[in-house]
Amino acid sequence: MPHDVRDQVVNYVRHWSDKTELPAGRLVRWLGIATSKFFDWRKRYGRVNEHNAWVPRDHWLTDEEKKAILDFRIEFPLEGYRQLAFMMLDRNVVPSGPAG
Repeated sequence: MPHDVRDQVVNYVRHWSDKTELPAGRLVRWLGIATSKFFDWRKRYGRVNEHNAWVPRDHWLTDEEKKAILDFRIEFPLEGYRQLAFMMLDRNVVPSGPAG
């Protein structure tokens, strides 16, 4: 949900909760919104939606590195993943640890 719509819902619930003296949770349930979702929105009030964005990581493998790992695995099919990781490090194939 866009952050401006989310903030409008929070404002609406606050306004009517104050005006009617009904608990915010009750109003939220009447609106058909999960109370946990609403209280999460309330904590994030005024902030843009950054949590859903795809964030590339410096330590993620590139497509070329993934291909090099798979090719190396085909070349040494009987080795375990830990041994392969150390062999690739020794041979300068891909600087990747046993976990990937």
